Amino acid sequence: MVYVKDGDVAEEEVELVVDASGKVVKGPFATVQEAYSKALESVSKALQHTETLLDQLEYRLEMEEKVNPSDVYTASYMAHFLYYAALQLYSAGRELHKRDHIPHRLYGYARRLLRRAHVVRRYARDVRLLYATTVQLSLDASMKKLTWLGTLAMPALIITGFYGMNLEWLPLADNPPAVFLLLLLATAVFAYVINKI
Repeated sequence: MVYVKDGDVAEEEVELVVDASGKVVKGPFATVQEAYSKALESVSKALQHTETLLDQLEYRLEMEEKVNPSDVYTASYMAHFLYYAALQLYSAGRELHKRDHIPHRLYGYARRLLRRAHVVRRYARDVRLLYATTVQLSLDASMKKLTWLGTLAMPALIITGFYGMNLEWLPLADNPPAVFLLLLLATAVFAYVINKI
């Protein structure tokens, strides 16, 4: 049995002892069909919970809200785990169906559940890629700001480099307020040119 507990997927092992005719000798369920049906229901509920979690994450990412990376990776882990749980149930269902322990309807439900788990797994991958894209875009914006700031400081660095050498032949070398005015003017012109590019 698979279920969601405290925001994570948990697995509970159920042991059935069955005789050759398919009758349950020992176990918490009366029939193999009932046990298999309950196992499929538990995976279906866990898939529904995971899909809801992925929907919420996708909405928050599209609205550019802050998303905790552990939430994205937990949802991704849950989707992968449930896919493999559905795959195991499908394989077990194929064997049980061959031995006529479960009806074709239940076997078909296991096949549909496996397809749904596959879709949820792909959805988790898409949400993870969306998260990576938003992180990359925020890094790009930060780098753009840092580049703009560095470029804006360039004229001030060049001018202060020359005037810091205490060379008397430089224009306005003996007038510090005029040098600061020159710095301000050069930085403003450079910022205007940068914004136009």
